[in-house]
Amino acid sequence: MAAPAPEAPIATSGMRLPAGPLGRKSQGRGGIAPGAAGPRPQRLSARMLLIQLAAVVAFLALWELFSLTPFAQRAQMPGAITSFATMFGLWGTGPYWGAIGGTLGAWAFALLASIVIGVPLGLIIGRSGIVYTSTHFVVDFLRTLPALALVPLGLLLFGPTHFMAIALAFFASVWPLLIQSVYAGKNADPMLHRMARSFRLRTRDRILYVLVPDALAFIWPGLRLATTAALLVTIAAEMIGLVTGSIGDAIAQSQLDTSPPDLFAYVLTSCFLGLGINAVLGLVQSRVLWWHPAFRGRA
Repeated sequence: MAAPAPEAPIATSGMRLPAGPLGRKSQGRGGIAPGAAGPRPQRLSARMLLIQLAAVVAFLALWELFSLTPFAQRAQMPGAITSFATMFGLWGTGPYWGAIGGTLGAWAFALLASIVIGVPLGLIIGRSGIVYTSTHFVVDFLRTLPALALVPLGLLLFGPTHFMAIALAFFASVWPLLIQSVYAGKNADPMLHRMARSFRLRTRDRILYVLVPDALAFIWPGLRLATTAALLVTIAAEMIGLVTGSIGDAIAQSQLDTSPPDLFAYVLTSCFLGLGINAVLGLVQSRVLWWHPAFRGRA
């Protein structure tokens, strides 16, 4: 008698089940082994932290040494110590925090407008084949335009105001969200929606536990790109347009006043703002998308 054929493993990697009424993803055969997504060993984490810290110290040391060269001294380039000392000295001044508040306000408004407009519009385009086909060329054409090339137009329309920076930052940040939302609409998992109907979920539960988690996995990378693009374009537009009460204007005025320490202090401030925003997004990602295989264990 021939031996029975071995049982075929059950493939579950093609199905994504969000947390909620539909339960967590299966951890059985063909799924993710228990403990595979656990925290990294403490020794490895400490080693990586030391490596990153050593890289930062090496960069600061090279910066300080380069500032002592004749080339840097002719350009009046300050060293790391001077730049950080100037930034710490600015902490006690009102204009410094006013510039940060003005830039963050413009950035937040532009990003919020990009989310409110780009995400629903992208989902609509992605869910409709006719709309996707008719708008494909227009979206591809507009998203290739550099936002900073529109600064002269923004100055003509809005003048050197925060609204000009908001408009340009919106133009730069809406495309990553729109495109990722289109992909979310086109690649929506029909199995999840059929299961939601089978379980007779209420409309509210279907949106919260099926539609939003499934789309968020696609939209989140676009959100991170849009966040960075909005901050970069906001500061650059403020610097070119000399928008008063902003980090960009402070950088431009420091250059006009031939004050390199102040210039580098505001540049460092911009860097720390970007790092802080990215850290917050990483924390939110670990709390919101912990269930998704593509984001599990990543910050």
